Amino acid sequence: MNVIARNIVSSLLMILFSVVSVTGVMMFFKIRILSGEVLHIWLGFVFVLISCLHVMKNWNNVRIYFTKRSTHFTFLLGLCVVVVFVAMPLFQPQERTINPKGLIFQTMMSAPLSKLAAFTDIDEELMVKELANRNISASGRQSILEIAKANDTTNDAILKIVFSVPAMH
Repeated sequence: MNVIARNIVSSLLMILFSVVSVTGVMMFFKIRILSGEVLHIWLGFVFVLISCLHVMKNWNNVRIYFTKRSTHFTFLLGLCVVVVFVAMPLFQPQERTINPKGLIFQTMMSAPLSKLAAFTDIDEELMVKELANRNISASGRQSILEIAKANDTTNDAILKIVFSVPAMH
């Protein structure tokens, strides 16, 4: 076990703790840069391995540390916090959060073609004309969902046609 020096293990642990902490905070605030989640996950595994090695190298000190009453209290308090965070979702499932992208997409799919045209800055008449050129009957009062259903085709097929029309400038 003396192959790796104690100061090397401690230094690696400190570096890994810093990276895993920063990437964890980035994930919490949904800051998505430099593949932070992947880095967090893999370095988290390395952190656990190095932590185990650190405990093994310092086992005598760890044993002495766990003989103190204050350590028992702190350990139990930490364990209670972990149990609460693990148990809470089991007894009270979290509400589904609103997905803004999904909400926008659903609104776009069910809005009349005229409103979609105004929102995307694409000429409504050109949209209807392009759909007619592809043997799809539509009007500006119908939604993508309604047009697809009435013409026995998919929503994606209608979207591809509608968005192939050039935007107005």
